[in-house]
Amino acid sequence: MSTRSKYNAGTLVFFDPAQNYENVLPVSPFYYEDDFVGAGKQAFATTGTQGLDWIKKIVGAAPPTLAGVANAAGGQVQAALTSTSEKQEATLYWADNLQIDMTKGACFEARVKLPVLPSIAGVQAVWGLSSAWADGPDNASYYAEFGVNGSGALLLRSRDGVTTNSKATATTLLATDWHIFRMDATDVTDVKFFVDGVQQNVNNGLAFAATGANAILQPYFGVYKASGVGVGTLLVDYIRLWSNRT
Repeated sequence: MSTRSKYNAGTLVFFDPAQNYENVLPVSPFYYEDDFVGAGKQAFATTGTQGLDWIKKIVGAAPPTLAGVANAAGGQVQAALTSTSEKQEATLYWADNLQIDMTKGACFEARVKLPVLPSIAGVQAVWGLSSAWADGPDNASYYAEFGVNGSGALLLRSRDGVTTNSKATATTLLATDWHIFRMDATDVTDVKFFVDGVQQNVNNGLAFAATGANAILQPYFGVYKASGVGVGTLLVDYIRLWSNRT
């Protein structure tokens, strides 16, 4: 490890440049981390269950799958569609317990890999923060997240009740690579997106205007298709969230 530290909007953050700029410890009033380690983090219920943070949404008769990866170093969770021609979804989220306030300087970070890239147009993989579950990630009322479509091109997605964005980047993801994805909303008028420490959008290029209850979101990892034989697989190593409380 080669851990260093910096202040980001008044918060001391320890990070490791040798690990793709992973933020290993934000010293923040609110902090949440899940590394998906241990037997209790390898299976997920479909409804809210006492003592469990996450639920899974499974749509499709084939069906798609969402579960921990057995014996994966550091703990991993995988969501995967099948090639059956039907509507499918495999999504991991907080059962619509919306608890991450974008207006409190929220930051989202996750280590993610797409071992099977979305194979055709219409297959989506998304990860970030979203409002209550909706049928299809585009239909959520509010969100700020990363996304990938059938080409593997990385998209920066947001919806705040005023503007809906799906901004293209110069980054194309490969099925072989892990990346660390970070969204920094310490300034909601200038939300920044990073991959392995490299900013993906221009300064002042994306704002999040929602306030009050509309700005309170939940973590969301999912793969989705409305129809067709397309496939896609999303692999998650860890998630970290931090923000102020007031």
